[in-house]
Amino acid sequence: MFENPHGVPHDEIVRMILDNPSEVTAQTVFGKYVESSGLVFTGELVQMMIDRDLPRVLGNSYIDKNAALQAQAWAESHDGWWGERYATGIDFARQTDFTVISTIDVGESPARLVYFRRLNRVPWDSIYAEVGRARQLFGPNILCDSTGPGGDVVMDALESSLYCPEHHRVVKQGSRCMNDNGAMLNCSPREYLPLSCAEGFAFSAQRKKELIDHLRLVLSSGYDSSQPDANFGNLRVPPIVQLEEELSFYAWEDRKLQTDCVFSLALACWLGLEDPVGRVSVGSPFGR
Repeated sequence: MFENPHGVPHDEIVRMILDNPSEVTAQTVFGKYVESSGLVFTGELVQMMIDRDLPRVLGNSYIDKNAALQAQAWAESHDGWWGERYATGIDFARQTDFTVISTIDVGESPARLVYFRRLNRVPWDSIYAEVGRARQLFGPNILCDSTGPGGDVVMDALESSLYCPEHHRVVKQGSRCMNDNGAMLNCSPREYLPLSCAEGFAFSAQRKKELIDHLRLVLSSGYDSSQPDANFGNLRVPPIVQLEEELSFYAWEDRKLQTDCVFSLALACWLGLEDPVGRVSVGSPFGR
């Protein structure tokens, strides 16, 4: 994550990000070296996506509380039917990586990020509980990274798991919620939420490229080369430092890069914005 040891004013950092090409931003602001030819997301795409009227997020959690209240009201007014208004993408940890959960509200135009959670070095039951919390807040429309044997294990675990909202715990089907000492807790199984709703997305080289290309289409949708100062893009997010950093220096050769936030967001967009996104306009600098 970006650190600011020299105490540079926030406004000056924002100016540097806005005024410089993305590869310069990656090096001078985030301390990352990248070849400009290898960058996937231009500075214009990243900066148009970020809503800087929202508070800056330095940590690993963000929730739009008003959106969460609206989501609950939406579900209640539709008799518990969530529909597809909210889409959650989850990139699970692999070894020392981070698990990242991102939820977008596609009922807004542009869609907006309403929930963000980033975890590292926690037990899998804690990760599954965070999946349950996202499901409780914004519904069962969830797409997960299910790559490889490890992904199969994760998806099997979710298939047989229930989430207890009262105690923020995951239990297996047919079991009851218990505390750390094995004592049964006083909660109703009728309130448990199934996590079998989560769908899997298995990465391959081609599928991964499709996912990233789709995210570029989401961010560049509506771009008009004759009106370069006009708003464009189908997504707005708060200024989450980690997300901005990852997008700013993401390159196709990403084996040595942190990409968890990028793929979590890309999965949410694939799930929630797959159909509405049109082709990149001819002449756009954000195309092929």
